[in-house]
Amino acid sequence: MNNDITAQIRYEAEKRNLKESTIRAYCNGTKYFLKTIGKDIQSLSMDDAEAFLTHKRLSGISAQTYNYYHSAVRFFYKRVLKQIWDNEDCQEKYQ
Repeated sequence: MNNDITAQIRYEAEKRNLKESTIRAYCNGTKYFLKTIGKDIQSLSMDDAEAFLTHKRLSGISAQTYNYYHSAVRFFYKRVLKQIWDNEDCQEKYQ
């Protein structure tokens, strides 16, 4: 399953001519998110993304690390799952 997700992320990122380092970051961040949430992709909701990102923000990580996860999960939801992403639902980037 992770190979399929990685391939889908890579495909969507390459369509947008993203750098290889960005593609790897999105793949790794998404894999970590999916492992942490522990749900099938079909059953993911915006609540899962919000819970994950809120937990990350409140855990004391740096703003840079939070933004890494935020960007990866946002790209995954918008470009792979084709879900509308509302930053108000999943909090603005951590400043």
